[in-house]
Amino acid sequence: MPQDDQVYISVVKQDIVKYDVTVKSLIQEIREHTGSQAELDEIGSLVRSRISQLREQIEELKRLALEQDSEIDRIALTEEAAKSDKMLQDNHRAFRNALLTSQLAINQQSKDELFTNIEENEDNDASVRQRDRMSRDILMKKSSQLSDDLLTVTRLIRDNTEKSLKTVDILVEGSQTILSTQEELKTMGSVIGQARKILNKYGRRENTDKLLIFLGLVFFLASCLVVLRNRFIF
Repeated sequence: MPQDDQVYISVVKQDIVKYDVTVKSLIQEIREHTGSQAELDEIGSLVRSRISQLREQIEELKRLALEQDSEIDRIALTEEAAKSDKMLQDNHRAFRNALLTSQLAINQQSKDELFTNIEENEDNDASVRQRDRMSRDILMKKSSQLSDDLLTVTRLIRDNTEKSLKTVDILVEGSQTILSTQEELKTMGSVIGQARKILNKYGRRENTDKLLIFLGLVFFLASCLVVLRNRFIF
């Protein structure tokens, strides 16, 4: 492998590790989040951006694996890309779970705050009724928002599951192609070896034929000389 290619592959691997560490750190921050929904959305957007960058580097590693001239290097990079792909899927799953847990915690906190406010103002009937109506409206909106979030997470899980299945199919097809190519190379090597043996055999036969022709010619000339000698002498 050329030195430049080794350097570039090393850079790609380092980027994969860097983005993976960043994503895991942000996911842990989501798990520990106690702030507002807006702050959670901001962290979630940053996680999606880093996951996208991580996916791009993994795809680049897959492309580099296919371009390797050495079979050993190609297999090694393909296996490493597959491990990185699995790591990406694990990060996706952890991000969805952490996001859902944090959103539920925020919604529960909002409900607790609403109920606390209602209890603190029980002495004022008009205020209680008004706050009760507002609380019901807010709770309905929050419940609707939570349902929408759950549907969104469900769709994300389904989409990522389908992508994972497609990725597995592609890896299986790639492995089968590599095995088929290896068998074809072995067959071609055997054919080339047989052809070399046949050519060597015909080369030796050609030398033998030349020797026999030469000996026949010498025998013929000797016979002619003997005949001429006998005729002129006798």
